[in-house]
Amino acid sequence: MLKNLSLLICLLILGSSCETSNTAEKAENALDGGRYFIEYYHQGDMKMSHAYLVEDAKNQAYFDEMAKAFFSLDKESRQQLRQSSIQINEVKTIDPKTTVIIYSNSTDQIQRWLKVILTPDGWKVDLKYSYGPKL
Repeated sequence: MLKNLSLLICLLILGSSCETSNTAEKAENALDGGRYFIEYYHQGDMKMSHAYLVEDAKNQAYFDEMAKAFFSLDKESRQQLRQSSIQINEVKTIDPKTTVIIYSNSTDQIQRWLKVILTPDGWKVDLKYSYGPKL
């Protein structure tokens, strides 16, 4: 009985030490918030990318569109996106809580805009700006 109990404890300890942490690091500045969002998206890690998204219904709808577009790419295109580098073209500080990042990636060179805002949980992306009128 004691042998079985010690084996069970060892298995529990071993199992808990093997768990990976999928918690997002708090973005301390606008550039990090935008970069983390983009990098995780390019890697296809939608759960981690979503952690850097301002949560509301419209942002969720835009994010779902982005995720669908990523997973509709063929295997080679997704691999190219994973290997692409992010090129920050311009960073515009609108006010102390709002920054716009204009970037492209090395694969397609299309200029994209991200609005990053300061929230109580760190800097997060507001996709409504990316799909709406620009400042």
